[in-house]
Amino acid sequence: MRILNGIHMVKTSFVNVYIVERDDELLLIDTGIPGSTDNILSYIEAIGYKPDNVSIIVITHAHQDHIGGLRALIKRTNAMVAAHRLEREYISDKVDILLEEGMNVKGLRVIHTPGHTPGHICLLDINANSLFVGDLMYEENGKLYEIPHKYSRDPERNRDAIRKLLDIEFRHIMPSHGNPIIERGKNAVYELLKELGKI
Repeated sequence: MRILNGIHMVKTSFVNVYIVERDDELLLIDTGIPGSTDNILSYIEAIGYKPDNVSIIVITHAHQDHIGGLRALIKRTNAMVAAHRLEREYISDKVDILLEEGMNVKGLRVIHTPGHTPGHICLLDINANSLFVGDLMYEENGKLYEIPHKYSRDPERNRDAIRKLLDIEFRHIMPSHGNPIIERGKNAVYELLKELGKI
């Protein structure tokens, strides 16, 4: 599904995989659950690309619903794998690029947002005013919610990471669970933080 110019989403079971176009290259954000690969590659071909157009797979964090398809996608694409250095030990496949706060991956700025996992990251596509938030938050019925505490390593730290987003300029939110929030993404973050008593 095309979300914005140059940004696509493939729903794999209950988790989203995002595809970002960069000229003749594609960046994947996460890989979905095991068995998702055919679905992702079929979509890539449907929008006029080939598997070897995938240059980088960026992992937001190392939970199985985000890295389950990684090994199969590495085999069938030309992709390098990028993840925060604190997630590396949890990813059994090779990580080619170790990410840190503020790094830029082909126009995606890395924002370290620990709490759900130690090396959880968000990715800011500056040109598209879009923020890919992984499992920092999820969307339901047009609203953002924090991930239930039982799924996060440090829920309070996760809340602090959400608060950090107010210092970033963006319009659109691309969550891994639920639907994107177009245009009013920053407002949705603000509303969530008010409910959490963080502002």
